[in-house]
Order: sequence, then structure tokens, then C-alpha cells
Amino acid sequence: MHDLRNAIHVIQTRSGPAANTSPKLVEEPDRYLHGEWSDSILEVVGHLGEGIGGAVHAVKDTRTARVLARKTILTREGPLKQLVRELSLISTLKHVNIIRFYGAYMSPSSSEVKVVMELCEGKSLQAVSERIRQRRGRVGESVARVLAEGILQGLAYLHSKKLIHRDIKPSNILLSRDGTVKLCDFGVSGELVQSVAGTFTGTAGYMAPERILAQEYSIRADVWSTGLSILELVQSRFPYPDGLAPFDLLLHISASPPPQLEDDPTLSLPWSAAIKDFIKLSLTVDPSSRPIPTEILRHPWIAKTKKRRVNMARWIAEVWNWKFDVSSPISTSGDESSPGA
Repeated sequence: MHDLRNAIHVIQTRSGPAANTSPKLVEEPDRYLHGEWSDSILEVVGHLGEGIGGAVHAVKDTRTARVLARKTILTREGPLKQLVRELSLISTLKHVNIIRFYGAYMSPSSSEVKVVMELCEGKSLQAVSERIRQRRGRVGESVARVLAEGILQGLAYLHSKKLIHRDIKPSNILLSRDGTVKLCDFGVSGELVQSVAGTFTGTAGYMAPERILAQEYSIRADVWSTGLSILELVQSRFPYPDGLAPFDLLLHISASPPPQLEDDPTLSLPWSAAIKDFIKLSLTVDPSSRPIPTEILRHPWIAKTKKRRVNMARWIAEVWNWKFDVSSPISTSGDESSPGA
């Protein structure tokens, strides 16, 4: 517990206000200058869901009226060493595609640690996918391409820090109000030792074969999970057979050819050869032949992101029925997605 208190003190020093700042709210691109956090200044305004280790709520900073996200972690239910490590890790990460961390504090009883982060109003990619399926819509290539690039940019940043996420899946991919991808939940993240890792943590259905087989793995395993998540998104279904028991699913992933993107006869347009190749490359079984994030970011399908503008703010607004300027186009690429009626 002493190590945990020390870690939180260091984190507050990193993420708190700079010396001699004005007491009024100051915002910078990568931090929210706030002072000390406590239950007394954070008002719960909604429940956002469950993350690894605890519940996540929307909370309002009563000093500024800004709404943030707060994750509550029960210290008695998880290894303190891992918790210290996670808090120390996320306090150092600053990237547009990584969720912003604003601080942490302990409850008076020391039974809970509360982590304060930016609120992603667009919710998770899992929630977005479910919403679109309910409305009988679909996600087209132009939107999927922007989402894939955001995930990979976040992973490339982690790789530059010698880190691996290890739990890339739709529920850990958040979207801001303007549609920007934010990777979250670093509870199982690990440092790379000579670019490899060796522990069996994460969500089994999105794991690369080498992880299931208990082999050494690297950031390339996160690329597999990215490809699988994008495949699930555009196909509107989990890529593996329904109804498999957990052990049978692991056996299927490790022993069967990887799933691929196939054309849907009910859609008017087939998928492009470029997105099919991107999925195929991401789901390369041999990890030594699977690209790292910076390599697959150069894939021709991803490269189109810079040439074909997509208004992600309008797209996410349509998903959640938010008000938005209807004169602003979703895309200029001709393959825009439809969130549904």
C-alpha cells in the first residue's frame, strides 16, 4: 500500500498544475491542469460501464463543470504491484490516439483507487457496432480505414515507448465526440523485453495464435487483434464460428486458417481488394511475417486516409443521433458508411 501511495503522489506531480499557474482552468493539448482530486469535487453524473478491475463513471468537476471519466479500482481485488505499474505507465503516455490521463487518488479507506481520465462521448467501438447493427446500418471502408489508422497510430506510439497493449478489442477502443480513436484500459499492458513478451493475459477471442500457443510474442500480436477488430466491425459479426466453448475457440484460433473479409451478396458494392489485403496481412499466422504497426500504416489501404477526407464528427453524431450541421459531408470517397435509419 505504501508503494501505491507513493505512485499516486508521483503521478499527481506529473499531471498536476505547473508552478505559478492561475487558479482558473487552464487547458493544454495533453493535460488538464486541475490541482488535487477527491470525491468532494467530483459529482457522479452517469455510469459508463465496467473496465478491467472496476466500474467507470462519468463525473463532473464541480470547479470547472467539465465532465470526465473516473474508473474505480478495488485495491483488495487486484495485485497492488500491477496497479502501481498501470498508474505509473498511463501517467507517462501522451498521444492523440491514447486516452488522456488526468490523475488518481485513493479513497479515505484506502480500499479504492480512483483514476480520472478524459471522457470519450462516442463510447467504445463495441457500443458503436452494436448501435449500428440495431439500426441495420453498416460501416463502410472510408470510416473503417480512419478507425484502423487511429488504432495503429496509437500502437506505433506504444511501440516507440517499448510497450505492448495486449488487449486490443472493440471495447478497449474508444471514440471522442469528434470521432478520434482513443486506446484505453492498460491494465494488462506490458513492457517489451527485446521486443518480445511472454505472459498469457488479455481477451482470448482477439489473441494472436502465438499467444494462445504460449509462445513469445511482440507488438505484432496487437496488429493481429487490430485486424480482427476491424474485420468484426465491417462484417457486423464476430469473425469466428458462433457457440464455441472457450477451449474450442482457442483451439480453432490456433489450428484453423485465419478468417478473411469476404463480399456480402446483400451489399451493392463489394469490398475493395485493398481492404481485403489489409485484413489478410494483419491476420498473418506467422508472426515473423506479420508487420509491425509502423509498417502496416504504410499499407495502400491505410494510405488513402490522407487522400480521402472523412468527417468523423458527423459520422459519430449520426450514430448517436446528436445534432450536427447537416450540410457537412461524411465523406468524399464514395464508400461512406451508413449508421442506419
